[in-house]
Amino acid sequence: MALTRAHRLSLRFERDRLNKDGKTIFGKFFTLVVADTPEDNKSQSPRLAILLSKKTAPRATDRNRIKRITSSLLEDILSSVPSKDYLIIPKKQVLTEDNQSLSEDLKNLFLK
Repeated sequence: MALTRAHRLSLRFERDRLNKDGKTIFGKFFTLVVADTPEDNKSQSPRLAILLSKKTAPRATDRNRIKRITSSLLEDILSSVPSKDYLIIPKKQVLTEDNQSLSEDLKNLFLK
């Protein structure tokens, strides 16, 4: 299931701000870019976006599967995530790893 609209971050408008102002945290299976929510758009919920390039997974079916796996992992831990803007960049190993290790890596990134 996809993230709700309140939890989605539009990369079309926010990508430059995240790259400029965000703090990058590297994990084993994910890279996380964290930035404070702008003053004009303060919300009580975290806003998330998943960015995946063709370089990571050339086939569209693999990219979509990685996004679905990442979204399901995010739904499980969403209640414990602080209210900021997040850009999640999965790595290709997401396809081959089990959900337990992926979930642990993602939780550790949000705790840093």
